Amino acid sequence: MKRILMTALLLSASASAAKLQVYPYDGAQFVPGQHFDLRVEAEDVRDFKDAVITLNGQAVTGLVKTTTKDTSVEWTVRAQSLGVGTHTLSVTFTDAGGPVTKIAKWTVAATRPEGFQSLFYKPKARNVILFIADGLGWNTVNAAKLVAYPYNPANGTPTGKLAMETGLSSMATVTTSSFDSALADSANTASSIATGQKIQVNALNVYPDNTADTLDNPRVETITAMLKRSMGKSVGLVSSAFGTDATPAAFASYTRRRGDYQAIADQYFNGDVKPDVLLIGGSRDFIPSTSPGSRRKDTTDWIDGSQKLGYQFVSTRTELNAATGSKLFGLFNIDNIPSYLDRAQYKGKETLGDFTDMPFLWDSTKKAVETLDKNPNGFFLMVEAGMVDKYEHPLDWQRAVWDVLELDKAVAWAKEYAKTHPDTLILVTADHAHSLSVYGGYDATKGPGKREAVGTYEKAGFPTYGDQRDANGFPVPETSRTYAVGFAATPDYCETYLGRPQFLDPTVSNGKTGAEAGFVPNPKICGEGAVQRVGNLDPASAQGVHTADPLPLFAFGPGAENFSGVIDQTEIFFGIARAMGLDARTNK
Repeated sequence: MKRILMTALLLSASASAAKLQVYPYDGAQFVPGQHFDLRVEAEDVRDFKDAVITLNGQAVTGLVKTTTKDTSVEWTVRAQSLGVGTHTLSVTFTDAGGPVTKIAKWTVAATRPEGFQSLFYKPKARNVILFIADGLGWNTVNAAKLVAYPYNPANGTPTGKLAMETGLSSMATVTTSSFDSALADSANTASSIATGQKIQVNALNVYPDNTADTLDNPRVETITAMLKRSMGKSVGLVSSAFGTDATPAAFASYTRRRGDYQAIADQYFNGDVKPDVLLIGGSRDFIPSTSPGSRRKDTTDWIDGSQKLGYQFVSTRTELNAATGSKLFGLFNIDNIPSYLDRAQYKGKETLGDFTDMPFLWDSTKKAVETLDKNPNGFFLMVEAGMVDKYEHPLDWQRAVWDVLELDKAVAWAKEYAKTHPDTLILVTADHAHSLSVYGGYDATKGPGKREAVGTYEKAGFPTYGDQRDANGFPVPETSRTYAVGFAATPDYCETYLGRPQFLDPTVSNGKTGAEAGFVPNPKICGEGAVQRVGNLDPASAQGVHTADPLPLFAFGPGAENFSGVIDQTEIFFGIARAMGLDARTNK
């Protein structure tokens, strides 16, 4: 008997059941009519026998069966959509290991009244302007306010607030996570805002699959695609980062790998969104491989190609401000648009190169709105202050904070626009946070890198920002008393406490290869007079990283009541959909 039991256990172990994955994932939520690709994957398959796939008790039609490898079977059907209600997908799979069942339940919530009440319904918001400051946690907002509006040294009272903080209709704290991690990157977080789904790190608007091809993953439709398809609205994307970067790409492209820059650039013009306004950096992804600086692998020229599609092309601030086209495509740098400080105050040749006439974020916002507003159906505009994140990573808090001030001036312009266009909802939020924190004051008269110049509590005093201002009214960072600002997640680096006219990375390669490769503090910074900091990240880390800290969301105008309290990032998508009355079951 004992031998029989042992044999049975061995046979059972050898005949283990196949592993099933279903996408969309269990618990996914959609708006009515939102397109998604359904995919079922069976792995560790032995002698496949049968599969029954039903949705709400009915067999799913149109499924395409594939076998990516000898031990897998997959079924895919593209561009599905559902009506309001709860929907159940059931998969029963049988092979030599026996039957396996997987259930996924999806919810589609109404975004506007159904039935008779729909006859009297009018959406609250005709337009949406969504500002996303990449890396803008609550502490970064606060640091920007402390610089822009120093406390009154006579009594410690505030002297002002940022435009994003005043005249609020509502506000919320936003939590973030990704499909496969509690920590998030810009691709999946921006995708959550764009689709209402949890997405993998480094992926844009797609679910996982078991193929190597990064462009064939099952997709979920973006809010921008739906607004165009079902409501006839115009779409605009503005970013100070290179234009194929994660945040702008999340509103117009689909890929498992955010680094598919060439494919992302192509999807702007031949994808399902085709933004009417695209004002960005990063011309290297839009010019042919034969052009200096290009990183394309082909000879596609989207500067020429866009004009054949009816876009007016602009490449400078002067050209942008003079533009009158109904569709605009702007490229203002070969790569990222440098920081506000570099464009407006430092103006170093080593940073700006030949790009001496780049727009400010408020210029691009104003021209984008003026262009999109020609559509009587309304518009959706996403404006990204992309360089906040790109300067927080290398611990350059001054450049990051002044870019927040640049964004805030664009927000102020949008709020003025909304006064004469009261059907416009304005949102200001972020995709993820960084670990920036203001922890003291710094006596800059003592020079860089002096720990004894850091004051805390009453010894911090009152910084003197605003004693000098630039042509746009922004304070200059060089003043006698500044803030001591640090980061919680860092590599080893040297701290000077002060900014510098020329950007420097905090670390450099240690010159080693293989397992010993890593980074050490940048000797140029250490040589300025600095305190050497021992970091808390792996020595292979060159910069700081994102955090799981919550994000701000400031809301102005019609539909702002959809954003309050503590919300998950995916709820931003549904809040916008409700404000605009988005129901994508029909095409415009």
